[in-house]
Amino acid sequence: MGKRHLPALLITPILYCGLLSTSMLTPAIAQEDASVVSYEPDYFLKFEPVSLLDMLQRIPGVPEILNKNRRSRSQRGFGSGGDQILIDGRRLAGKSNNINDALSRISANQVAKIDLIRGAASGLDVQSQGLVINITLAEGASKSTTFWKVYGEYTEGYKFIPQFLVSHSGQKGGLEYTITAERKNDFGYRPREEVFYDGNDVITGAQDVDSSFNFKGIKLTSNLTYTFSDGDELRLNGLYDPNQFNTFETRIETGNDPDHVIWNGDRDNARWEVGGDYTFNLGSFGKFKSLFVVNQNTEDTEVKRERDYIDPRFLYRNEFTDGKLSEKIFRSSTTVNVIGNQSLEVGGEVAINTFEKIFESFGRDTAAEELLLGTSSNVDIKENRYEIFAIHNLNLASKLVLQSSITTEFSKIVADNLFADGSVDRRDTSFKYFKPRVNLRYDHTDSDQVRITIEKKVSQLRFNTFVTSYDAQNDEVRFGNTNLRPTQTWEFIFAYEHRLPNDTGSIEGQVFYHHRKDHQTRVDFTEYKDFANNDIGVDEFFALPPDAALRDATSFTSSQGNIPSAYTYGIDLKSNVRLGFIGLPEATLSLGYKFEKRKSIDQFTKLLRDFARHSDHVYNVNYRHDITKWKFSYGVDMNIRSDWANFDMRYFNPSSPSASIKAFAEYNLNGGIKMRVDVLEITGSQGHSTTLRYSDHIRFNEIYKREEKENNKPRAVQVSLQGSF
Repeated sequence: MGKRHLPALLITPILYCGLLSTSMLTPAIAQEDASVVSYEPDYFLKFEPVSLLDMLQRIPGVPEILNKNRRSRSQRGFGSGGDQILIDGRRLAGKSNNINDALSRISANQVAKIDLIRGAASGLDVQSQGLVINITLAEGASKSTTFWKVYGEYTEGYKFIPQFLVSHSGQKGGLEYTITAERKNDFGYRPREEVFYDGNDVITGAQDVDSSFNFKGIKLTSNLTYTFSDGDELRLNGLYDPNQFNTFETRIETGNDPDHVIWNGDRDNARWEVGGDYTFNLGSFGKFKSLFVVNQNTEDTEVKRERDYIDPRFLYRNEFTDGKLSEKIFRSSTTVNVIGNQSLEVGGEVAINTFEKIFESFGRDTAAEELLLGTSSNVDIKENRYEIFAIHNLNLASKLVLQSSITTEFSKIVADNLFADGSVDRRDTSFKYFKPRVNLRYDHTDSDQVRITIEKKVSQLRFNTFVTSYDAQNDEVRFGNTNLRPTQTWEFIFAYEHRLPNDTGSIEGQVFYHHRKDHQTRVDFTEYKDFANNDIGVDEFFALPPDAALRDATSFTSSQGNIPSAYTYGIDLKSNVRLGFIGLPEATLSLGYKFEKRKSIDQFTKLLRDFARHSDHVYNVNYRHDITKWKFSYGVDMNIRSDWANFDMRYFNPSSPSASIKAFAEYNLNGGIKMRVDVLEITGSQGHSTTLRYSDHIRFNEIYKREEKENNKPRAVQVSLQGSF
């Protein structure tokens, strides 16, 4: 599939050459230097934007960053790399409090300027090898405004669910504030069809799965900014987000071994967060800034699994999960100007993470029996992490900027496995990491930029993998592992970017290589014995003569674990272009292609495989057309991934995902009100997958069952009205 689409992407830059000789409407932008492009408010007037988010969506290349920010990600501390969005030169002091939400609540008339900064730059809160978007808000302008949005979604075969958001911003003296309330509702379902085959490829049965969900929540956020008379500034933000998520799934199986089960889940979740930053000038000594965030996420889940093929229906398994995750981060630094065109930032960061989670699973075979505790996991974790860092910016020449940093991290993890008899199995581990980073930016011309980055990163541990859980997709218990170590990665990146004239777009290419140490993947934790009950290794076990009794006596077990190394390499191509050369100056086409090989040794087969759930080829197409004379806009967004596979000790699951396609249309009504319609999951499918299930261990190569699945995702339509006053 990848080879068929690649020529179309490679030929696109040839079409762009027509732009060099095509007369274009010059946009209202000012180019400050080779690495910064500034957009003034006048540039956006013809689009009649309601919010800051509306403005950003009109800038080529920015929608891709907005989409990345919508995805949940786990980063170590505040994080400082990659593409970033800043407000007045600083990031939002929060992690759960998403920056995209804040952008949608800022009125368009509050914006003074939007800067696109490419590559390394001093004076910002972040280090970036990509694009930084810095929004400057207007000073002294009236910021008293109320933003509102009413929206809802209709899912094919379901019902329309209304939601709303209201946000008020005000100013009194040196105090600026924003208070937001949002009511969230979501209903839908995810059906799929499965056909089962035995080891001889004979059909043994089929299963229809119908999974529906119901989500309800309230989200309250606030942002406060106080500017002191001497220019110092204090910013605070808060979040409170309680919600409920209920699932109901029926699995109706026919064939040789028919079954009918019902899975009913009820999860209560609540998040809160408080964050802030304070900046003040130290005169000739530079500038001091500090950030902090305190948050907590609680979860209370019950899942009931019932058999319904006999009368009366009875509960055969009941699972309970109770968890709490909290995080406290404090970061402070001082920036000073040193000799020549240099600046130096030194500081430190402290992060304290706690995690408590209990998982219990009760089961029985018949309705006459009592529910007995089958699996229990109770984990209590505390991680203390300390960092000291220095970031140096040096302008080697007018076109050459070098940014380097050194970070030393000290961390300590105490993880307790608490058992029912009161005993404790404690893991007490300390780590020390040295993390250098070098980023070189060379502006060959005002339109051409080369960036080279070498950096060592350390991943954030996902504490959920420390705890035993239930894998609903494969209908099995997944054991936790409290001995996991963070993954260390050396990243080598070379990037080239060319900006087309008159703000008509850009073309960017990136080549990268990542080497991983302590890579996390599924690992064999089986305790292997020989015929004399002596401990042996896995290779020695499978070298023994076949013996059914020894095999039956072995408890084959897998879990998440670390392996010595893995690697990643590839290319990332992006292009954004305004289509003025074909008579559509208000239309923008963005194309992306990423080829990435992620390789590690499968710990069960000893084969070199791609990472689980990874696609080697990813294509993105985004088209947007603003017809300003009609006050109308429309567009299409498409994501295509090549085949991927998931695997473990007892199964191999290759999948062919279908394209994800969505479209929108929006119209500006009188009075500054915008109406928008989004059509989601146009294909109505998530693709096809196959699951090969093996007896005991995949290395025996005994397939007892093959499952063919068609995964559907019903189409949905979202309708919204939004405005401000």
